[in-house]
Amino acid sequence: MESQTNSSLTGLFHAISFQIAGIALALMANSANFAFILFADTSGHEFALCVPIIATALFTIVWGDATLQSQVANIKDADLETQKTYAYKHIATQPYNLLRLMNLLLAIALAISQLSILFGG
Repeated sequence: MESQTNSSLTGLFHAISFQIAGIALALMANSANFAFILFADTSGHEFALCVPIIATALFTIVWGDATLQSQVANIKDADLETQKTYAYKHIATQPYNLLRLMNLLLAIALAISQLSILFGG
């Protein structure tokens, strides 16, 4: 029996894997930011260290929002065969607007935390 790939479902899984890659990159970047701020002598370099902090926050916001919107687009474009799958039904019921808001608030909270450590210590 010949196996066929479902392009709608494949698109959904690609968007999700792209999102996971972005989460990993943001986690590594935030960890590096915190490590520099907490363990390095940042005296006199505060404004220079603002650049990676702000860049990491912007990356997290843009990447996260784009991948969540990509998932929504793939859900809307799904064919009838895909809409019958359990994976589609589960993925389609996620609160995407809430997830987008959480992504935004988390990125801002991490940036504020890093900046407050940088300028407060």
